[in-house]
Amino acid sequence: MILHLDDIEFYYEVYGEGMPVVLLHGLALDGSIWKEAANLYSDQARFILPDLRGHGRSGIGRADGSIEQFADDLVRLADHLGIERFTLAGHSMGGYISLAFAERHPQRLAGLIMVTSNARADTPEKKKMRLLEADETLIVGSSTLAESLAQKLSKSAEIQRLTYQILRKTDPEGIVNVQRAIAQRPNRLEVIRNLEVPFLAVAGKDDQIVEPEAAIEMADASRKGKAVVLPGVGHMPMLEAPTALGALIISML
Repeated sequence: MILHLDDIEFYYEVYGEGMPVVLLHGLALDGSIWKEAANLYSDQARFILPDLRGHGRSGIGRADGSIEQFADDLVRLADHLGIERFTLAGHSMGGYISLAFAERHPQRLAGLIMVTSNARADTPEKKKMRLLEADETLIVGSSTLAESLAQKLSKSAEIQRLTYQILRKTDPEGIVNVQRAIAQRPNRLEVIRNLEVPFLAVAGKDDQIVEPEAAIEMADASRKGKAVVLPGVGHMPMLEAPTALGALIISML
């Protein structure tokens, strides 16, 4: 389905009925990564899977290079669907957007789930590397990033092939916009400390991108938080362990 916003056509899919759960994908991916987990539990919740601005089938519009713009897009999507409060689960980059949403629109949250993500800002070295990757993508397109990133997302060759196909099709301008936005994001551990809703951080023990300790740190910061580290899982638990991750999400409703 497509929501016509003032500056973009915003694509999303809905699975199931019940308590609403918005599932956000990671960098240069799209909502399709969540389909299997959503289908498994569609009899227990209403899952909303958007393609974030500049990703998948959503336009980039008047992108402003901020994480906050992505969060505000979600408000307009929720308003369109008539949803006042919902549980928000963000994968990797989607987690950064989720924290911006929690900071700007806490009254709209019923629960927050961070999936292989991190509340801290980039280190100076990581920020520099991210901006260099953005500049390279603008020049050479998405394929170079797709090749390097797919190898890090999972040890599964099948998942590497699947994610590569998504990554290489992602609009380079969308990647550049969000890389610059991620590089500028602040440390939002304080946002987690101030949360009034249940919080869950999910990590993959074999994650090559985000250390499991990040999940434990976030859970420890939360008043109502817990962390789960999934053994044998990398950066893509919704593809590597959809049944386990889906069950964890449902347990938060």
